[in-house]
Amino acid sequence: MNNSELFLYIKQEISSVYDNDPNAIKAVAVKIFSHLYNITLTDILMHPEKKIENFSLEKIRSVLERIKKHEPLEYIFNNAQFLDLELFTESSVLIPRPETEELAMMVSSELKNTDETFEIGLGSGCISIYLAKKHPDKNFYGCDISEKALKVCEKNIKKYNLKNLKIFLSDIFNFQTDKKFDVIISNPPYVRDCEKPQMQKNVLDYEPFTALFVPDDDALKFYKKISEFASTHLNKFGKLFFEINENFGKETAQVLENYGFKNVKIIKDCFGKNRFVKGDK
Repeated sequence: MNNSELFLYIKQEISSVYDNDPNAIKAVAVKIFSHLYNITLTDILMHPEKKIENFSLEKIRSVLERIKKHEPLEYIFNNAQFLDLELFTESSVLIPRPETEELAMMVSSELKNTDETFEIGLGSGCISIYLAKKHPDKNFYGCDISEKALKVCEKNIKKYNLKNLKIFLSDIFNFQTDKKFDVIISNPPYVRDCEKPQMQKNVLDYEPFTALFVPDDDALKFYKKISEFASTHLNKFGKLFFEINENFGKETAQVLENYGFKNVKIIKDCFGKNRFVKGDK
């Protein structure tokens, strides 16, 4: 097949998966070309008749079958974009979201007078890796309850050769340390079980449940525990940052206030939803 023929074939095969949305279909087709053959959209448009080197219909069909089962491209290609990073991903970690990019940038803008930052619930490591790369003169720490997630994070740390980010296995509900930090960050599980019917199939079938869902009757359990921890493990003038469930902005802010945090703010994301809460020690 040449560029034009394969591009058309891929778009036809995946059209139903993306509800015949031409922009989504085109974007996915371009990603497939890029990952499998290092061919850009410009290459396709400029050289439609060019034959593809090392072309394998079997490989293409394998990818398309996984897409038809709603498996995310980030897991198929083990690759996700996060701001200026390209991260290794697999189904043991959540796929980084645009909202979390906003959280990372928000924290980054407030690290000027800090030395020690701690992230609770690393996942792929996207937040801490971005921060550690952008602020090589500062120290970063992170933990996760999942060994598989830590292995993914370790791969990403090695890729960017970060010496200022240390990670370890821990459950925040049992974690003990005498160390104190200037900043604590967390994007913990916050989707209630009752919200599952609203979730897309590619999320429910492939992304890790333990990183997503909380019981309906204890939706803020991670925020309570992390706020309690932060109240005794932040230095004076330290800061606590959360990504939150949009339906619990006021309730999450109240949790921080209950643990003595000041200047507590609810911040909207780029979609206009209550998505972040921050407070000062």
